[in-house]
Amino acid sequence: MSGVRNVPRSQLRKAYELVLARWPDRIEAGDKTFHLGSSCNMRGLNETHRPIEAWATASDFEPEVDEIVGSVEHYVFATIHDALKNLTIVRKADLDFEAFASRFDSHPNFRVIPDAEH
Repeated sequence: MSGVRNVPRSQLRKAYELVLARWPDRIEAGDKTFHLGSSCNMRGLNETHRPIEAWATASDFEPEVDEIVGSVEHYVFATIHDALKNLTIVRKADLDFEAFASRFDSHPNFRVIPDAEH
């Protein structure tokens, strides 16, 4: 597993909460266009996401968060996008960190690990 970075759960949760704080409480899909292969373009979601993506790219974070925030931002967006394929609205409060952590753990460059005990 060379090149795989261990990410403590508390570090992942911190980045997740920073990113999620940028999203509105109610996230709307807007107009949807489905394509072959089950992809879906959602105009409202894309308009909401654009400034959040720009914020994640342009902001400076503490080093531990900075190393993962771009991937966390992408995975939060993907989670919301997947949920909105079959819904019109997702409430931020309904997103599940445990499911997100499991999904993030599937990233080829990261492995979510328990926090070190002191």
